[in-house]
Formats: sequence, C-alpha cells, structure tokens
Amino acid sequence: MKTYEQSDLVNDLTRIFPEFALYWEKDNENEDEEFRSSSLHSAYMSLLPFLARTNPTQQQWQLFADHLSNAVACGGVQENAADTCVLEHLHQMKLDGIPRTMLSREAQAYLRA
Repeated sequence: MKTYEQSDLVNDLTRIFPEFALYWEKDNENEDEEFRSSSLHSAYMSLLPFLARTNPTQQQWQLFADHLSNAVACGGVQENAADTCVLEHLHQMKLDGIPRTMLSREAQAYLRA
C-alpha cells in the first residue's frame, strides 16, 4: 500500500480548492528545500490561513468535509494531521462553513466547541 505523502495531500486539497496551489507555492517559496517540512501537518497548517482568506462554496466545503472524514477513517498519520491541524482548530479560525453534519460521526468527535 502506498504511503499518503504531503504531495498527495496538496494535490487533494488543490482539487478541492484550485487556488490553493499558488498559495502553497508562495507559502513555501522562501524555504530552503533541504529544510522544508514534508509532513501532512505542514500542508494543513498552510491551508487554514488560506481558507480564512477565501470564501469556499458549499460544494467545496462538502468536498473538504468528505476529505477530512476520509482522513480520520484512514487512521494513523492522516487521522492525526487532520485532527490536530484542522478539526481541533476550525472554531479558532472562525471557519464555520463546514456544518458538523457534513462530517462523519468519527470526524465530528474531534471538533472543539
């Protein structure tokens, strides 16, 4: 089974939010590639400020909710990154465009008030 890597995550997020590709590139352009993080966490951490500056459609929110629910279902690193970098912090970023009902029951369990 192929490991889900940062490039896979960035590609998945770009399919949902096409403008994220340019944002991701700019967010990482000043980092020396040798020292750049290749973690899923760093991709999600870049996504949150992007989402705070954009106005995703309901369809994009649904696709993102499906993505997060899938990540939680996969377990391991995918679950941990989706949980600790996104689900636990949506309320802090005031990203309430994802209604709880769009997320799986398992993903909902990670949401904070």
